Amino acid sequence: MVTSAEYVHMDGGHCIDEVDSRYGGCADDVLPLFDKWCSGKQECIIDTLADELKNIHINCPKFILRYTRLEHKCVKVKSDCRPDTLRDISGYLSSYIADKRRCGSSSAPWKISADPGQIIQLELIDFSGNEHNSNLVSCHSVYGFVLERSLGINHTICAESRRQTALYTSKTNLVEIQFLKSDKRGEGEFIVKYQVIGCSELSPPPHAWYKREGNKAVIGCEDNDKEWTVTCTGNRWLGEIGNCTKSVVLKRPTVPEQKKLAFTSVVIMAGIIGIAVVLSVITIVIGVVYVKKYRMRQETKRAALAHKTYSTMDRNIQAYYRPVTMDQSVDNRTLWDIPPPAHPEGHTMSSDDQCTCATLQMRNNVDTDKRTEITSLERQSLYSSIKSN
Repeated sequence: MVTSAEYVHMDGGHCIDEVDSRYGGCADDVLPLFDKWCSGKQECIIDTLADELKNIHINCPKFILRYTRLEHKCVKVKSDCRPDTLRDISGYLSSYIADKRRCGSSSAPWKISADPGQIIQLELIDFSGNEHNSNLVSCHSVYGFVLERSLGINHTICAESRRQTALYTSKTNLVEIQFLKSDKRGEGEFIVKYQVIGCSELSPPPHAWYKREGNKAVIGCEDNDKEWTVTCTGNRWLGEIGNCTKSVVLKRPTVPEQKKLAFTSVVIMAGIIGIAVVLSVITIVIGVVYVKKYRMRQETKRAALAHKTYSTMDRNIQAYYRPVTMDQSVDNRTLWDIPPPAHPEGHTMSSDDQCTCATLQMRNNVDTDKRTEITSLERQSLYSSIKSN
C-alpha cells in the first residue's frame, strides 16, 4: 500500500524539498495515480515515462530533471478463504485477494466476531484514485455490503471521493462482509480494515453484582455497600476490583448429606412396602367377602331346593298311604283281604306261617318306608290291621 507519492525535481542526487521561490515550487502529489497502479496489490511495475507522469504540470525549469519520490508499506491481509470466523483484534480484507481466490462472496462471506460487550469498527481505504475528484456523486460505485443479521441491518460499501473513510461501526459483536466482483464494482482496488474496540463483559467476583454503562462498569458486593468502578481503555478494563466475602451465618449442625440420602431411601422403601401391604390386605378382604357372599347364595339355593323336594315327597307319602278300595263290581274287599300268591308246588303254608310272613313283609315295608318319615300313629294302625287278620 502506497502511503505517499510525489513528483519532484532532483539536485545532486537528492530531492529538493524546499520550494524555490523563483519557480513557485516544483513538486506535485501523485498518490492517486500510484494508488491506481500499485496500492492493494501484491506487486506492481512503475513506468516513470508513462504519459500520466509526463502530463503532470510542474512549475520547474526544463533543464531540471524530475523524479518520483515514493513511500509504501506492506499490510497483512486475510488470504485464507475457509469459512472461519475471524477472531483477531484487527486486520485487513483485500478486494484483490477476494477476486483472485474467490473469497468474501455472498456464498462465502467473511465473518468477524468479538467477545460479548465489544463492537467492531470498519474503515474503507479506497485505491480507485477518486480522492481529488470532488464532482463524484456519493456512492457512485458499490463495492459490497456489511450485514448484522441479528438486527436485520444491511449497510452498503460505497466508493467515496476520499481515500480513507469510516465505513461502519457495529452494534453487536458479529458482522458479515461481502465483496462484489471486479466486473461489477469498477476499476481500482480497496481494502477494508477492521478493528475490535471496547472491552468484553466482566465476570464479577463471587457474591457481587455488575452493571455496565458504555466504557464504565460498577461492581458491588451483595452483602455490604462496597463498590468499585473500572474504565475500559482500548480493549482492557483499568481499575481495581476487590473481593466480596460472604458473611458466615452459624446454623445448627445438620445431618450429613450422605446420611440424609440414606434416610430418604429408607423412608421411600418403607412407604413402598406399606403401600404394598395395604393393597394386599384390601385384596384379601375383598376375596373373603366375595367367598362368603358366594357361599350364602349357594346355601340359600340348597335350602330352597330341599324345601321344594320335601313338599313333593310329603304329597307322595300321603298319596301312597291313602286307603285304596277295589271296584265294587269286582270285589268288595280291601287290599289287605287279598290272599298272598300261591307257594311253590309241594309246599303248604299254615295260618301261623301266613301270619308270620305277613308280619315279616310288613316289617320290611316299615323299614323301607322310614325314608318317607311315616308317623308313629300310622305304624300302629298298620300293625293293628295285620294282627286282626
